Amino acid sequence: MAIEIEPAVDSDLSEILSLVNKVVAEWFIKIIPKEYYKEPFLSQKQFNQMATFMDFFVIRREGQIIAVGSFSSRDENTAWIPLMHVEDNYQRMGIGSSLMEYLETKAKTLDYKSIQLETDSEAKWAINFYKKHGYSVFQKDENPWGYHVWLEKSLDRRNGVEGEI
Repeated sequence: MAIEIEPAVDSDLSEILSLVNKVVAEWFIKIIPKEYYKEPFLSQKQFNQMATFMDFFVIRREGQIIAVGSFSSRDENTAWIPLMHVEDNYQRMGIGSSLMEYLETKAKTLDYKSIQLETDSEAKWAINFYKKHGYSVFQKDENPWGYHVWLEKSLDRRNGVEGEI
């Protein structure tokens, strides 16, 4: 199966928001306590605000968006992946890996020195995926049920990044 990644267009934004909220509902409801979990994960207003500072890239199957990754900047040296989601039925098919490699290549092309992302400390599947791709935990931020973890990957092949949960 060929994986084609394309920049999202404005008419994709509603479908992207729907995909993000669907994937989060399927996975994060299992780890976030009921008193803190909310649906939808992202409101239209929150998503619209996010869309002002990030670029989205999508993968489609039969005309439907099945995966999305977003790209932004944390500072002049650090790229950021604010969102990355693959529809459940399409996981473990190389789609997430292809999307990750695409975003990393974009960051390198723009001369970023590192790339970062964040997830919940209980999202072991996500942390394992990111570690498989060379990311290491560098920061933990406490939340009411545990921690959000920040992971980073050096884009300079001479320097690695260390870190554990």
